[in-house]
Order: sequence, then C-alpha cells, then structure tokens
Amino acid sequence: MTGPRMLYRLCPPGVLTWCAAPGDAVSLAPAALDGLPWAPAEERTFGADLLRIAVRHGVPSPTGLVLDARHTVDLGRADGLRRDQVAVDDAQEKLRDTTAMRLIEQAYPGSGDLAARLDEKLRTAAENTARQAEEDLAEVLAAPVRPELAEHWRRLGGRCPD
Repeated sequence: MTGPRMLYRLCPPGVLTWCAAPGDAVSLAPAALDGLPWAPAEERTFGADLLRIAVRHGVPSPTGLVLDARHTVDLGRADGLRRDQVAVDDAQEKLRDTTAMRLIEQAYPGSGDLAARLDEKLRTAAENTARQAEEDLAEVLAAPVRPELAEHWRRLGGRCPD
C-alpha cells in the first residue's frame, strides 16, 4: 500500500466530494470506492473541465466517477497565477507611491529601477509558469474520452460536456 492520495468523487448532477485515501484506492472494487470517507469538496468546484478530466482519467463507482486529484493539479492554475500577479502588480504600484519608497529612492538612487526590473522578471516567470500549466492541462484533456466512463456518467443521469 502506498501513501495517501487525494481523490475526488463526481456525482450527477454536479456534486463533488473528496477524501484522502491510500494511494492504491482507485484500484478498489467500484462498490468499495463509495465506502471511503467522502466529504464535501470546499476548495474546488464542480465544473465542465473537471468532468472532462474524470471521463478521461477516472474510475466508476456506484454513484459517480472517482478521480485521482493528481490529474487536476493544473485545472485553474493559470488563471490563479495571473490573478495573483495582477494583485501583486496593484500592491507594488501602491507601494511605489508611498513616502517610504520615495525616501529609499533618495537614499539609494536607482533602487526603484532595480525593483522595476526585478518585478518584470518575476512577472515573466509567473506568465511562463501559467503557460506551462495551460500546456499541462491541455495534455491531460487531450487524452481520449473513455466511452465506458461517459456511458456510466450518463446512466447515472449526468450529462457529458461537449
């Protein structure tokens, strides 16, 4: 048995739960999967992309699809990185406008330019990371839909995304 893994369970019409389970839990018999200690997923929302991943990489359970969270690492990551960068840029702009920063620039001429160059390098690194996350997510979504998972989802009353 391996260490714990985070699993998601998607149930129609749009219920998402999670649990920490032994790493080999996805190989349990489908009926045993529903017996795991599922709890409401508060950190992630049910969405079409999550379902798209589940019908490619999940396993069936009597009430839905179970998905190893490792397949979802990049879901929403690029947006989050970009949103965080906007917040950092806004905070930096406000900081540059303070008396303290003007005094630092007077005491250490050129420090503002140096900080601006560093900010640009960090902004570029964040954007590169966001693009990599998009590429990694595209790779996860490029896997073919497993017809048996899509059919299982439909039998449970769910609709598969386009």
